[in-house]
Amino acid sequence: MKTKGYSTIAGLENLTPEEIKKRNLETYGNRIKSFRTRAGMSAEQLAQALQISKSSIRNWECGLTRPDPEFIYRMFSILDVEPNEFFGFSGIGNLLTAQEKALVDNYRALDSHSQRDLSIFADALANQAYMRKLNKAYQDMQTVVSFGRYASAGVVGEEWPEDGERKAGQVILFRSAITKRADEVIMVNGDSMEPQFHHGDNVLVQYCTELRNGDVGVFFVPGIGGVIKQKAYDRLHSINPKYDDVFPYEEGAKLVGRVLCTIDETMRPSRDQQMLFMKANNERQKNPEAFDAFGVE
Repeated sequence: MKTKGYSTIAGLENLTPEEIKKRNLETYGNRIKSFRTRAGMSAEQLAQALQISKSSIRNWECGLTRPDPEFIYRMFSILDVEPNEFFGFSGIGNLLTAQEKALVDNYRALDSHSQRDLSIFADALANQAYMRKLNKAYQDMQTVVSFGRYASAGVVGEEWPEDGERKAGQVILFRSAITKRADEVIMVNGDSMEPQFHHGDNVLVQYCTELRNGDVGVFFVPGIGGVIKQKAYDRLHSINPKYDDVFPYEEGAKLVGRVLCTIDETMRPSRDQQMLFMKANNERQKNPEAFDAFGVE
């Protein structure tokens, strides 16, 4: 036997009247009363606005019945409440602030010509805000070239391709004093520079023609390829004592550049940030002067 008044509500067929009343109160009754009170309306005033009896409002707020969808939608407007706010879905969509609601009300008060003009003006402002966002992304990030080269650190390296044969890629990093000095990203291959540099580390390298003793650099050694070592007077030193040093004058080593640092996670933008930078870079290529103007305060 079906309980009278609840047989058409999906999911409630097997609940007792008390359980249904509790659910109605939690889902509708308490919320209707709360937002009605916030709006400064009595139950009678809400009933008049909805063109229903006062007893219907009382039954909703007591959990005896629940409102039909048409009355729920009308109450959103009458009680000035957003659907997400009414149902407590704070994580879905954005609730309008008082200022945003005022803007909507002002827009609705305009005639069609003024609404069109305001829409055009709003689009222009939104585009300017977006361009400023792109400009900031362009200022906050930069690229460093990567040729996919490895600096051997205890394992056999590779012959590096000639300049004309290199295939360049780009690594996007947050802009900083140290990244501005970098000319190339090179990967460490091996453990001869442990514990300072680890196998698989990506390091920033600044091209140069000389190093001070104690500096770590990347060198090209004929027959071996690129190596990462510490300069120490007459030799290239392996920090890990398991490995022999390299004597550059005997083996014809040539300095490629100074190792500035290892790239860590704090230096890497998120995927979304990188996408924004690439969009910014594309926009700047179209018209550098116009793009840069959005960065002027």
